Amino acid sequence: MTVPQGYPALSPWVIVDGAAAFLDFLAGVFDAREVIRLPGPGGRVQHAETRIGGAPVLTFDAGDGWPPTPAFLRVYVPDVDDVVRRAAAAGARVVTPPVTLWVGDRAARLADPWGNLWWVHTRVFEPDAYDGPPDAAAAAVMAGFGASLDGEMRRRG
Repeated sequence: MTVPQGYPALSPWVIVDGAAAFLDFLAGVFDAREVIRLPGPGGRVQHAETRIGGAPVLTFDAGDGWPPTPAFLRVYVPDVDDVVRRAAAAGARVVTPPVTLWVGDRAARLADPWGNLWWVHTRVFEPDAYDGPPDAAAAAVMAGFGASLDGEMRRRG
C-alpha cells in the first residue's frame, strides 16, 4: 500500500501567517472538520489537518524564514452561493461571482484573507457528451469566468 487508508494520492499544503484564524475560516466557510492541530513555539501552529468534504487540507504557520505560500484550491460544495456569502462575511474577496458554466458546474472564485485563491464549485447538471465548443452564450460566460481570473492574477503581479 503506497497511500494510507482514508487519504487521496494528493493533499494540498497551505502555509499562512495566522494558521489558527485560517483553520477557523475553513470551519466557518467550508464546514471543515479539524483532525489535528499541533502547537508550535510562540503560539504558532506547527502542523494541522482539516477535512473539507473528506479531503485533507494541511497547514502550518509561516515564519523562521519560511514565507507564507498561498495555494490555488478547488473545492466542491453543496451550495456555492451559500459558501460565497459565508466567505465574504468572513473576509474573503469575491473574485468571480457565482455563475453556471456549460460544463455542468455553478462556480465562483474567492481570495481569502491569506492570499489563497479558491475555485468553489457545485455540480448542478450533468452536461451532454462533449460535441464541440459551447454555444455563443455559454462561451461568453466562460470568457467572463476566464477574464476574472486574468484580472486577479494581474492584480497580484
